[in-house]
Amino acid sequence: MTELQPAPADARGVVVLATDTGVGKTFVGCALTQALRSSGFHVRVRKPVETGCSIMNDTLVPADASLLWSAAGQVDTLDDVCPLRFRLPVAAPQAAASEGVSLQFERDIAPLLKDAGNNRHAALREFWIIEGAGGALSPLTEDALNCALATFTGLPVILIAPDRLGTLSTLFAHVEALARRAIPIAAIVLNQRPAHLDADNIGSLKRWLPELISQEGAAPKHRPVLLSFAQDEPMQSAGKRLMDALLNT
Repeated sequence: MTELQPAPADARGVVVLATDTGVGKTFVGCALTQALRSSGFHVRVRKPVETGCSIMNDTLVPADASLLWSAAGQVDTLDDVCPLRFRLPVAAPQAAASEGVSLQFERDIAPLLKDAGNNRHAALREFWIIEGAGGALSPLTEDALNCALATFTGLPVILIAPDRLGTLSTLFAHVEALARRAIPIAAIVLNQRPAHLDADNIGSLKRWLPELISQEGAAPKHRPVLLSFAQDEPMQSAGKRLMDALLNT
């Protein structure tokens, strides 16, 4: 496996990961991007790999990366935001293999993120948002999981899970897995909460979170922000709530 070298600990930005695919990484990433831009931040976005791309004019089009790119004001090229694109809607290594490509983290991903989180333009209040491809513990390359994006960049994670009955077991397992890897979690977002749901997932998360993120009896320096987004919450509202919570902790 690749030996990942972390970036400086004071880097500014987040890696957007989730417990599964299709639970709102791009919605949350775009919402936060727009809120930060409205507050004067220069936002740089990256989604290094996207699968399930459609073909338009003989070009693979990454739908999620395109939304992030637009939310960030298209300050970089779409090729910078998402250079690795594949048609098959499966985990990235399998999608790449179907096209005769082998993905390796150090060779294919690390060069794309070498500047991520390094605020070379302090006057611009630069902030990086990096989105994974699939679940946090799903393969990103042949030799690394999606959570390697956080390990390599040194950026904390926004972890997203669906706010529904039965989500806690998978969510708790991901929180523990990130803690074991010493990956800090800046926020946990329970997304797309239905109007009529009796389960108090935020309450349960508050109860168990200290035990889940503590390692060998040592409590982390910072507790993650906990938010729940309603199924019909506007992107502007969601982004502002998340930005305010992140920047005021």
